[in-house]
Amino acid sequence: MPNVKQAFSRIFGLFDGIREINNRYKVPRLKMTPLARFSLLFLRMYLIFMIAVLMYKFILITVFHQ
Repeated sequence: MPNVKQAFSRIFGLFDGIREINNRYKVPRLKMTPLARFSLLFLRMYLIFMIAVLMYKFILITVFHQ
């Protein structure tokens, strides 16, 4: 049982570091114009779309061998 507790504490310790970094950069330090915000939003949506296309193509190739 102690080994399991040690493993979990190491894993959650990694998440603590990530949480600390996220809290540090939660508030943006730069002022952005509405056009810059829209551009970043568009790029995020485009990235999600491209990942979805890649996943779809991967599933087609692996399942249907096309």
